[in-house]
Amino acid sequence: MKLNSVLLLICATSVLGYTNATDVRPCPKSKAKALQAGDVTISNCPKSKCILKRNTEASIMMKLKPDRDFQELNSDIQGIILDVPLPFPGYYGTSACPHIYDESGENKVGCPLKAGQTYLYKNSFKILPVYPTVSLEIHWGLGDKEGDVGCFQIPAKIKA
Repeated sequence: MKLNSVLLLICATSVLGYTNATDVRPCPKSKAKALQAGDVTISNCPKSKCILKRNTEASIMMKLKPDRDFQELNSDIQGIILDVPLPFPGYYGTSACPHIYDESGENKVGCPLKAGQTYLYKNSFKILPVYPTVSLEIHWGLGDKEGDVGCFQIPAKIKA
């Protein structure tokens, strides 16, 4: 159980950060509009796979344009290992509102999110040295009980 929690934490950690736009895939069960490569930027994530090095910090920026109002926004961050989704401990189900900025990314606006307005979600996580080296699929969704405002998946690898 502890190994699963560590793997999940690693998964979420690896998804974060920014450099150049990252190619992402839509989430299979999400009805949210698919995010494009220009909508997501993750550190150490070239077009094909995120390479996350232990004992570093990774960051993520995600452009969101909701098609309806969202009063709250929760994180659905999971690592998928051998087709088994493992919630990212400490982040799965937590509020994403403290990480919501205006379109410029300079002013923190939080929630609620208004339909048709563009927002930036910005966050970062440490990739701890205790994380095992593993290949996985990262699932990153933001939404409420009615659905997602944005969701993507991307392959990743944790390296020593």
